[in-house]
Amino acid sequence: MANDIGWEKILATALVSSFFTACVAEPVKAFIQRHLKRNDLRRSLYQEIMNNFTALQQQVEMAKHDDEMKTGIGERFAMGYKRLAYDLAQKDAAAFYNLGHHELYWIELLYRDFEHVINGRFADEARRLSNAEFAANYVLNNLKNRNMSKRLMFKISPPWVKKHFREHLPKMYYLGKEPLGLPEKLRRQYDRAQYWAWQKFY
Repeated sequence: MANDIGWEKILATALVSSFFTACVAEPVKAFIQRHLKRNDLRRSLYQEIMNNFTALQQQVEMAKHDDEMKTGIGERFAMGYKRLAYDLAQKDAAAFYNLGHHELYWIELLYRDFEHVINGRFADEARRLSNAEFAANYVLNNLKNRNMSKRLMFKISPPWVKKHFREHLPKMYYLGKEPLGLPEKLRRQYDRAQYWAWQKFY
């Protein structure tokens, strides 16, 4: 009789443990895996966007300082332009759309702007250059207006790109956030403090 009771306890414990694993542990594990996968995908996209930004910004700067470089800016940018991470991300719909519609919307627009520099039709090369400068600045605009993560972009950027961001982000305008609510006021106060720190310590 004692042995029967012992086996019953063991069986009950095993059932409770299995129930806990199925109902709690597995969903938590799946959530963590999705979160890590989302973070890896997001980081890859930001890395690719940063690389495209640097390739385009370098072409813009060269064209500004050398008239001969104004011709062919689209072709030269095309040589360094990448969208492998973006294409691979789209094949994993669950992780891709888990980024959130807001951030994803602006990321998609950035890739369209990059490709318009390459494939768009312009009256002349001066207008293509103007469009290229707009596309590069739009990366900064997205960081300034929190459409993309400034923290992550700084984390994956090389020193000279961070320096460029620190010099130019304070000059960018905030867009479409009037009238200001308390959260946005606090964010802008934080930005001002950060810009002051950049000028003071970098």
